[in-house]
Amino acid sequence: MPSSRKKLVVVALGGLAGVAGAWTYFRRRDATDRQPQKKKVEDIDLSLKQVQVIFRHGARTPLHLIPGIEEATYDKKKWRKPFPLTVYDYEVLNIDGKEAPDSKYEEYYNKLGLLKGGCPHGMLTYLGQVQTYNLGRRLRKCYIGKLPGRLMSEFDPDLVYLRTTNMNRTKDSLRCVLAGIFGAEQLQEYNEKNGQKVTFYTSTQEDEHLFPNPHTCPVLKRINRAAIVDGVDLPEFLEERQEIEKVLGLKGNDWKHKIHFISARDDLVARSAHGLPIPKVLVPYVTKITENAVQLFTYSFIGQHELQNDIASNLSSGRMLEQFRNAIRDFVIEKRPVRLFLYSAHDSSLMALLLALKLDDKHWPPFASDLLFELHQCNNSKEYYVIVRYNGEAVVLPKLKKRYVEIGQESAVPLKYFMRYLNEEKVMEAREYRKVCESNILDIIAEEIEKREGLKIEDKEAEEMTDRPAGM
Repeated sequence: MPSSRKKLVVVALGGLAGVAGAWTYFRRRDATDRQPQKKKVEDIDLSLKQVQVIFRHGARTPLHLIPGIEEATYDKKKWRKPFPLTVYDYEVLNIDGKEAPDSKYEEYYNKLGLLKGGCPHGMLTYLGQVQTYNLGRRLRKCYIGKLPGRLMSEFDPDLVYLRTTNMNRTKDSLRCVLAGIFGAEQLQEYNEKNGQKVTFYTSTQEDEHLFPNPHTCPVLKRINRAAIVDGVDLPEFLEERQEIEKVLGLKGNDWKHKIHFISARDDLVARSAHGLPIPKVLVPYVTKITENAVQLFTYSFIGQHELQNDIASNLSSGRMLEQFRNAIRDFVIEKRPVRLFLYSAHDSSLMALLLALKLDDKHWPPFASDLLFELHQCNNSKEYYVIVRYNGEAVVLPKLKKRYVEIGQESAVPLKYFMRYLNEEKVMEAREYRKVCESNILDIIAEEIEKREGLKIEDKEAEEMTDRPAGM
């Protein structure tokens, strides 16, 4: 890392006060030993017990536009209409069962006005509805039906939990995924037969943990800011940013006329997904914009220095992983019978989890991507096993590689090792989360960086502040 960039990293870290010694607290011990597993389990001896799926919403209109080029046209007659196979009645409640809170994010999007063509910013389009419906069809093929080993054959609210962030595109995506799994007609029949609507649950902006949320944690907010606000001036991106600005006729002297790689990628990806042309002047820079955006995206979840990585990653993903762990635990101890969890979330949700579990392949999670946790039980030994899948393909958690066992043509990790790994290294419970978020952990890390590298810590006033997680 060039020393000039390291200096800017440190600059973005100051200003928090709280519990001393938090950095030492996060030097976690190794959760696994190094003994390989020789055991094989026949797949015929396993029964599928539970599936948890967290997925990104489908294709949407852009949240950000690139300055200096003509705005793309998103025709509301083509993209704003509902996909017929996903239409049924549903209601959205707060996670405590009370009335759903207003969405501050939607209020922000409304203030932006309509895009050229009449569509709102960040709206799930017709294409996005089809994508998430197809995700639901894939899930149905794997997990739903009357065949042995399936979770259930029809929708049952006691066995299915439906969770979404409080944004229209994630609510609509959940609607479409559920329709793909159970069928819109069957869901409407359930409504009419039972005199109640299918229920989705959401949370307030201040309490949401289905993505790395800067509103819940000052430390996470500072890490996020260092990437998506101060990151625009990081030396490693400066030359390429200025080259693109020059091509577009931008002077880059103020915030609105600088090229932000994450925002620029957002505009380009939305155009590409919907078959809209990429401006010719930007075609030579698409790859570089994408690569730089992914790097800044990563920084927003794990920080820009190796000493920040563990704490930043735990803050970004630990509360999500806590929810997944609790769902498994409650099922195993017969506290909660839910067999299918659907979490409708964002690219930031998936990227934070992929980075935390060391599954990241340096690619931005595409629209309608999913990360899935299967819980199986051996019929003979009654031991539980976990299989993790990303976009339908089984993946191996690197830290637990030697703990995996063969199950037919696939590999699974015994639940006891999976849970120990989450508990000792990845999960961050509410009390722990608050303690670290209120601490001076970034000051401690900055001092350690200074000690190691001889850097001087300076104060820097950013041009503008943002509270919105990268990529969302």
